[in-house]
Amino acid sequence: MKQIIRKTAVFVLPFLFLYVITLLFYGNAISSPDLLRVGYFPVFEEYREVFQKEFDNKVCFYKVSEDKVKKSKILTIGDSFSEQSSFGYKNYLAEKYSVLHVDRFIASNQIQTLYQFLNSGFFEEHKVEYVILENVERGFVANLNEMDTLKMKMKPQLKKQLINQRPVMKKGDKSFFSRETIIFPFSMFRFYVDENYLSNENIYNVTLKTDKFFSNSSNKLLFFLEDVSRLELNNNLTEIKKLNDVLNDLSKKLWSKKVKLIVLPAPDKYDLYYDYIADKTNFPKPLFFQYLGSLKKEYIYIDSKKSLSSKLKSEKDIYFYDDTHWSPVGARIIANEIEGIIK
Repeated sequence: MKQIIRKTAVFVLPFLFLYVITLLFYGNAISSPDLLRVGYFPVFEEYREVFQKEFDNKVCFYKVSEDKVKKSKILTIGDSFSEQSSFGYKNYLAEKYSVLHVDRFIASNQIQTLYQFLNSGFFEEHKVEYVILENVERGFVANLNEMDTLKMKMKPQLKKQLINQRPVMKKGDKSFFSRETIIFPFSMFRFYVDENYLSNENIYNVTLKTDKFFSNSSNKLLFFLEDVSRLELNNNLTEIKKLNDVLNDLSKKLWSKKVKLIVLPAPDKYDLYYDYIADKTNFPKPLFFQYLGSLKKEYIYIDSKKSLSSKLKSEKDIYFYDDTHWSPVGARIIANEIEGIIK
């Protein structure tokens, strides 16, 4: 019996050791910053304390799914950058203006959804002055190419969507014999000893020329693989011209409803900090904002990269250190930029 216990212990104890490390230092799979969670990096909970006041802000905007508001100055539609709640740009705007937000589970492809809204009488039912169309840089051209032209002409069945497509929360896996238990401890070790590598085949960890950009004084830049892997598409001028043509067409159609279109591309974290990467040997220069900025537009354009870049040397944490998104600092800069246009 003792021999069986001894052999079992030899097998189980290493897993127990790895499990404890994972339990202590790997974040909650639902609420942890995305780069730490996907890249299997250790969580630094104290880093976020500096933002707590902004996290506690009162939420002032309304959602389409709540079906409470039929008239507002601004309608926002976007991806995860627009889903930030108490500390998002739309909530800062909502402190001064009436803001209605299109839930992300209604608008998985923002451009397509706006065409559907135009064809469905949405803007007759919901009176708005401005539509802010936000899309992260890495996904903007891809969204255009993935649009379903048949669905663009269809009326969205909002009531059915609200009933059947509520967001589903994923549960984290911290069970004893999980993938996380095996991978995380080794990934955590590599985080402290290695430089310029791709973690878990998803998240880059590269060295910056400076440690001045984040309040934790780190000179590491964490960002998604897709910020780089989609450059072939996003650095293609022909594709960006197609995107601009569609946005011009969308703007004309919205204006026929007396609605002004504001286009807000959210810079990839890689693009915003690109000039400060110490070794760019395997990292091409992003050209999306350079190309899109040069084209003739019939919509209101927010050059968010220019606005945010101008503050990099005077403000820390414009983007979160541990996440792909802009922080409350960046969101406030964007809100101020928009306010300067619509006031």
